[in-house]
Amino acid sequence: MALFLLKVEALFTYDMITAFIHSCFILPLLFFGQLEVSLDIQKDILQAIKDGQAKKIAAYFGENVSITLKDNVAYYSKFQAEMVLQDFFRTYKAVDVKQVQGVNKDGSQNYIIYEFNTNSRSFRVFVRFAEVNNSMVISELRIE
Repeated sequence: MALFLLKVEALFTYDMITAFIHSCFILPLLFFGQLEVSLDIQKDILQAIKDGQAKKIAAYFGENVSITLKDNVAYYSKFQAEMVLQDFFRTYKAVDVKQVQGVNKDGSQNYIIYEFNTNSRSFRVFVRFAEVNNSMVISELRIE
């Protein structure tokens, strides 16, 4: 066994072996770790929309967020966006909410589309995430 290792060391440098180990074992673990967090965020937001809990959704807002309600588009601070969303949930109570689409693009940006049904009408809720300081935050929320 020792003879085999000596021959391997002669063919490959320590840096080459280390790089190989990182690319095969450590990097995939980091990638799958991000996806797991993203799935948790998706579940949290789905439940918060069902329950009409603007505060739980706002916990994922970035410092500033683009909010579109019907045809009104504006940029708000995290606190202001929470108040706008809270007002929407007071007006429209969810009867049924389903996630219709969620797309993961290279771990740096995600979006999710929900179908939000009330007794009187239906909405599509589009939530875009952006990676900021190694965490996913909501950068845009559209309810149309």
